[in-house]
Amino acid sequence: MTWPGGHRSVVPFPVPRSLFPLVILLLGCRGSLSPLSNKLDIGEEAYLVFAADGEEGQGDLFASTLSGGTPYQVTFTRVDERLAALSPDGVMLAFVRARFPADDRRWLIVMNLLSGAERQAEIRGVVPEATGWAPDGRRIFVRGGNTVLMTAAPPGEVELSEVVEAEQVAAESGLAVLLGDPPVGVVVPCADGGICVRLSGDTLATVSASATNPVRWAGDSLAYLEGGEWTVRPLAGGRTRILRWTRPPSRPRDLTMFPGRARR
Repeated sequence: MTWPGGHRSVVPFPVPRSLFPLVILLLGCRGSLSPLSNKLDIGEEAYLVFAADGEEGQGDLFASTLSGGTPYQVTFTRVDERLAALSPDGVMLAFVRARFPADDRRWLIVMNLLSGAERQAEIRGVVPEATGWAPDGRRIFVRGGNTVLMTAAPPGEVELSEVVEAEQVAAESGLAVLLGDPPVGVVVPCADGGICVRLSGDTLATVSASATNPVRWAGDSLAYLEGGEWTVRPLAGGRTRILRWTRPPSRPRDLTMFPGRARR
């Protein structure tokens, strides 16, 4: 097993299911060194985080600048990690961890990217499909089907429960892909597949008939996965580009980005 920080140990027998919460806890025990130290200026410069295949095909998390280039590994485990969401201030990263993608036991992990410290809470009752942050960065949301769970963000206690009525607007905002500042549209699935944008007055505009995984980019731009590559498209006009990495990880997915302190 590869532990945080790259240390490896040999497990000669399968870990009993009853001990898996302990394994998750141990995987979350990190030192005071951030995996992105001396690589990115966390909370200041613009950067992105995405999931891709790590060891044994399980999901690991990687980070890079918005221009692509060198991908830096954020997690170093042989469990599956996915559905990352960066906090509004770009300092914390929420994501889902499990032994393998189809496992029925999953944890919400909240990592401080300045220190590497992690907090966690078991996700019960839903199969997570998305994570998101309240606009003020004080709550984290996990959506599965028609159910939304919520927790306080660190330094509060990380413990999930069903979203309360007073937080529903913040949850919808944190989990939606909104465009514009202030928002003038929201990304929705097209009726026949692909992604569309719903503008004011319920006007629908098709972005791409084959794209998936839409992500709000800086300003009025939208990023989405198409043909196995991430496309960044300014919806108000401008040059569309493809994100490219040196030594690109396999099957990049679940992208989240921080636009930088100056543009936040």
